[in-house]
Amino acid sequence: MGALIAAPPPLGGATYAQAGVDIDAGNSFARMVKGLIAQAWPEAAAEIGGFAGGGIIPVLSGVFPSRVETSTDGTGTKAILAALVEEFSGIGHDAVAMSAVDTYVVGAKPVYLLDNLDVARLEPAKHITIIESVIGACKLAGCKLVGGETAELPDLFKHPWMFNLNTSVVGFSYPSNGELFGPVAVKPGNLVYGWLSYGLGSNGFSLARKVFQLKDRPSRARVRLERTWPELGGQTLAASLLQPTPIYISAIEQQKPCGVKFLAHAHITGGGMVENIPRCLPPDCKVRIDRSRWCRPAIFSLIERLGNVDGAEMDRTLNQGLMMVSIVSQNGKPVVNPHAVLIGEVAAREGNEPQVELSGSYR
Repeated sequence: MGALIAAPPPLGGATYAQAGVDIDAGNSFARMVKGLIAQAWPEAAAEIGGFAGGGIIPVLSGVFPSRVETSTDGTGTKAILAALVEEFSGIGHDAVAMSAVDTYVVGAKPVYLLDNLDVARLEPAKHITIIESVIGACKLAGCKLVGGETAELPDLFKHPWMFNLNTSVVGFSYPSNGELFGPVAVKPGNLVYGWLSYGLGSNGFSLARKVFQLKDRPSRARVRLERTWPELGGQTLAASLLQPTPIYISAIEQQKPCGVKFLAHAHITGGGMVENIPRCLPPDCKVRIDRSRWCRPAIFSLIERLGNVDGAEMDRTLNQGLMMVSIVSQNGKPVVNPHAVLIGEVAAREGNEPQVELSGSYR
């Protein structure tokens, strides 16, 4: 018979707060979030605090949606850098962009969003900035924050200042009066436009943190993040790495009444152009892209040089300066937007040719 394990001594009035979870702080934070949502969408405020959030299925011009699309994603290890320097004003844009744009590029309109904020230690006055950023990004994406979860998880994180942010989006697709969208619509001769990223977006941060030695002790990582770099135009490393992910949904929608015929989109996230553009192409098509057509932000060159990263590895890991790629009909109007650049064209693919051909050198 095995030895009996003695029961632990009674704790004498243990509380949740002593275990690392502050219910009062959570309630205070929930009230702050509800206040922000009431300002942004007064009609949604009454639902915040319930067991679930939602809304009516939107009808556009008398047409009901034909499909429901969903997506979930997060900021990844970019959140570590934001927490290190306590810069939260853009991290909500990153979280919303990842899921809302994924929903949009398959032809759906993002409508409802849920967020999930996990923190090691909840500090309402500090962390409310994250929710403010989420709400601002929702407005850019055309969706509404209808609920979410904030959890204080002291034992899940290595440091008390750490957090993780994810979002989930529900979108709706509508019948298009016979107009095709997606891979089925793409043909040789179509034009390829790129939408500028101005930074890493939310992907490749494990590589960036390794190259810049940001996986070291937090105190050392902070010093490196706050250093200015001539190669970055005098910006700090933190400012360059934490550049918010742009959301181009409204910019694209504004082009449609002008006669631009969008046939497909690709969201350039993990896998870069090499792995994401084929997701919006039919098997018999490829794209020819000229790298010299756009200016790649300096942070990419710095990562490539300091990390001695192979060019092919850069292309399949980072966005290389493009957040989205749009396939546009050559028979319609051109895209006219300062954030969009004509970067190539669609061509016929033979056999097992790569579906993304990159030529030229980045500027």
